[in-house]
Amino acid sequence: MAKDKGVVVSFRVDRHLADMLNKAPDKSAFIREVILRSFYRVCPLCKGHGFVPEELSRWAARQLKADKAEHCECCQYEYPRNTLPPRDQSKTRRRRFVCPHCQVHDHGH
Repeated sequence: MAKDKGVVVSFRVDRHLADMLNKAPDKSAFIREVILRSFYRVCPLCKGHGFVPEELSRWAARQLKADKAEHCECCQYEYPRNTLPPRDQSKTRRRRFVCPHCQVHDHGH
């Protein structure tokens, strides 16, 4: 399968901001990171490092299992059911789960 190379997006900025961006070692990576931060929050467990101590990881895994977390088929994150809006339980067949964030931003693949 071919790797998605992304889509080019352009936008206008004032001269001062353009000068500041041109000083960034990797302008595209910087802009991507800033935009993503506006949609996501820093994880309170890892505090943005991307990893946690083993004890904390085991606790979080147990907690997600105890809360019967739902696995989002789009973003691949686990969501505790008690943080989600109620789902229609009348349907006998289980439908795939797409989290509220992915639904709002139309990510649901």
